[in-house]
Amino acid sequence: METLDFLFDETDDAIVMVNRNNECLRSNPTAVKTLGLFPGSMMDKVLLTGQETGWSTFISQVNPGRRVSSRFGLANPSGMAYSDIEVIGTVFRHSNDVILRIKIGEQAGGQRGGAQAYHSIFRHEVNCYLVFGKDGTIRDVNDRIMHFYGLNPNDLIGRRHTELLKIGLTEEEFQLVRHGLEKNGQAEFKHRFVTSDGEERFYHVFVYYEQQEEFIVASVRDDTEKVLMKRQMEHSGSLSAIGQLAASIAHELKNAMTSVRGFTELLKLSAEGDSVRYVNVIDSEMDRMESLMAEFLTLSKPTDQEEEVFDLYKCLCDVVTVMEPQATMRRIAIFMDNQVGGAVPVKGKKHRMKQAFINLIKNAIEASGEETTLIVSLENYDDGHIVVAFSDEGSGMTDLQIKQVFLPFFTTKREGTGLGLPFVLETAESMGGHLFVKSELGKGTRIELLVPVYENTSVQTDADGAVLIP
Repeated sequence: METLDFLFDETDDAIVMVNRNNECLRSNPTAVKTLGLFPGSMMDKVLLTGQETGWSTFISQVNPGRRVSSRFGLANPSGMAYSDIEVIGTVFRHSNDVILRIKIGEQAGGQRGGAQAYHSIFRHEVNCYLVFGKDGTIRDVNDRIMHFYGLNPNDLIGRRHTELLKIGLTEEEFQLVRHGLEKNGQAEFKHRFVTSDGEERFYHVFVYYEQQEEFIVASVRDDTEKVLMKRQMEHSGSLSAIGQLAASIAHELKNAMTSVRGFTELLKLSAEGDSVRYVNVIDSEMDRMESLMAEFLTLSKPTDQEEEVFDLYKCLCDVVTVMEPQATMRRIAIFMDNQVGGAVPVKGKKHRMKQAFINLIKNAIEASGEETTLIVSLENYDDGHIVVAFSDEGSGMTDLQIKQVFLPFFTTKREGTGLGLPFVLETAESMGGHLFVKSELGKGTRIELLVPVYENTSVQTDADGAVLIP
C-alpha cells in the first residue's frame, strides 16, 4: 500500500485507478483538480466526443505485465479541455484494476485559476459531496445536498458529523465507515432515505480518507432509478416465470380436475351419512382449485378478448351489485360515490376490468370487520385520468406489506393465492394506468386504480348514460 500511496501522492501527473467498467476507484489531487475525477466518477465522462471506441480498445489492451500508451482528448465537468494527452495504463499487481497515468503536464500547469476550477467542479458535480476534518467536523458541502436530502449546505458547515443522524443515517453505518477508514482508508454502503413527501430514495455512499490534505470525503450517488428499474425487472421476471409455469402444467391439471369432478358427481348419487359431507368437501375444494387456476392463467397469459370502449362507471356499478350480498352477509355496508358525474368512457378489456374490481372489493370485504363501511368512489385526477378508489375500515397494512403486495404469491390471508393484486396492477398498466396503495395499520386501506379516460370525441352516451361504441 505504501508503494501505491507514493504513486498517487508524489507526482504532478493525474493518477487514477479504474475498474474494467471505467469507474474511478481512487484518484490523486491532480486528477481531482484538473479532471474532476472523484472515486465513483466514470472515466468515460471526461473523454471528448468520438474518443469512446479508442478508449475501449486501449483499456482492453492493458493486461498484467503489459504497459500500454495512447493519446486522448479530455475535458473536465466545467468545460476545460486538454487535447492530445498521453495516457499510460498498467495493471496494478495481481488485481484486474487499471492504473492510469495521465500526463497533463504543461497544459495543466499553464492553466490559470486551478483552484477556481476545482471549486467549480465541486459545486456543480452531479453527486453530493461532503468534506470532513479528522475530528468529524463538516468542512464543506456542495449544493447537491439540497436535492438529495433537502438540507441547506450553510446549516451543516462547522457542525459535527452526528448532524447527519437527522437524515436517517444510523450509528451502525457510522461504525461501518469508521472501521473501513481505519482498515482500508475507505468505506462504502447503501443508504435508504425517505423525503418529507414520503418519496423513497436509494443512495450509494462512498467515503475515503485523503492523506495529503488530511480530510475525509463522502460521495453520495443517487441509485434510485437503478433500484426501481431492478424491482420492475424482478416483477416482470416473476410474471414471466408464472406464465411459463402455467403453460406447462395447465393441460395436465385440467385433465386431472375433469376426472375428479366427474367421479365426484357419481359419488354424490350413492353417498350416505358422513360420505355426503366428505363428497361436498371434495366438491368445494375442486371449486377452489378451479378458481386458483383461473387466476393463475389470467395473470400469466394475455386473453384473446379485444379491447373495447366501455363505461367504467356502469362496469363498476355492475360489480358492486354482484358483490353487495357478500358484503351484507358480513354486515359491511358498501357506499358508491360518483364525483365525476355521468359516464366515464375508457378503452380496454372490459372482462379483465370487471375481474379487477371483483378482486379489489373482495379484498376489502375480507380485510374488514363487521359493522364497517366500504366506500367505492369515482374521482377526477386530472384532465386525462380518473381514479377508482376503494376505501375500507379494515386492519390496514405495515410499510413492509405495502411494498410486497404486488409481488406474485404474497398474501396476508390464510387462504389467499397472492395473485389478485398483481392481476389488478397488470390490468391497470395494460390500459396505461397504475395502481396505488395507501394504508395505515389498524385504520384501513385505500386502493386507487388510476386509468386514462378515452378521449375520442365520437364517443356518445345514451339516455341512461351508457357509452355508445361508434
